Amino acid sequence: MNLYDEAEKISLLGLEVYRFGFFVLLGIIGAAVVMGFLSWARRARKGTAPLLLFLSMLLGGLCSRLFFCLLTQELGAMMPLSGWANLAGGGWSMMGLVAGVLAAGWLTGKITRQPAGLTLDIAACALPIFMALERTGEGGVPEFDYSRPLMTSFLNDTFLTFAEADGYHLATYRLAALVMLILLPILVWDMTRSRRDGDTCLLFLLLFGGCSVLLESLRYDRFLSITFVGLEHVMAAVYLGIGVIILAARAGKRQKKLGMVAVVSVFLAAGIAIGLEFALDRTGIHALLLYGIYLLVMAVPVALGIRLRSLERKA
Repeated sequence: MNLYDEAEKISLLGLEVYRFGFFVLLGIIGAAVVMGFLSWARRARKGTAPLLLFLSMLLGGLCSRLFFCLLTQELGAMMPLSGWANLAGGGWSMMGLVAGVLAAGWLTGKITRQPAGLTLDIAACALPIFMALERTGEGGVPEFDYSRPLMTSFLNDTFLTFAEADGYHLATYRLAALVMLILLPILVWDMTRSRRDGDTCLLFLLLFGGCSVLLESLRYDRFLSITFVGLEHVMAAVYLGIGVIILAARAGKRQKKLGMVAVVSVFLAAGIAIGLEFALDRTGIHALLLYGIYLLVMAVPVALGIRLRSLERKA
């Protein structure tokens, strides 16, 4: 089989393969291991892990491609329908993949006649290992997933940065992979201790959404962007909002006020984030100061959501 010359490749046992595809395959294998382990640990019905893996690959891939084709503006408008099935052309959306895998988790629960919250939890725990390995593979994609030129030098010549003619840039794909590797044990540990199905999936939405808002802000490759608005960035905030709203909606009477505050905090954080994005692009304020504020702003709805979840457990 002829491989595209412009794509980075690696050699395995004398066989030349795409570097990005290899890491995607590793991610799928890692997700399969996590699904198998958690299905066993939580005494899920036989066949849960294989079915969940199959549906995750099917729906995750479908939603990832669909999101990209609908949202891309590379040609000045949505990708033409004739190009949707050309998988070698265009790209994929990580936020779309998350939606597809969570849909697969819900559907697996319905098909196997067990709580959908359980299979959603398993799917949510498997996502970080896939994303960590897939992000690592993005290092082989030219001019993809990098930051603005850095205004400080303390990260220069570390594994998180690379040098270009205009200075050092943050390799945001490596940072995203590192964050996902940190998220993985947190979610697995939470699920093994959780007494309520679906709680770990909600924790995933809070942590993944909050972290991804910052990670997508750091990117400066204009992937899936309309002017200065990154659509993957917006979707990350949506995932965070969904987690907070679900927790607020099912909060008890004593936690209703806290739930309202948490929901309001999501919209306030979104508004402040827009202002910070404008300041990053249009002002000379130091990026470290702005991202320090950004971190504190996004931590508020995440912390309030986690607090709601904790109080609900105690109740």
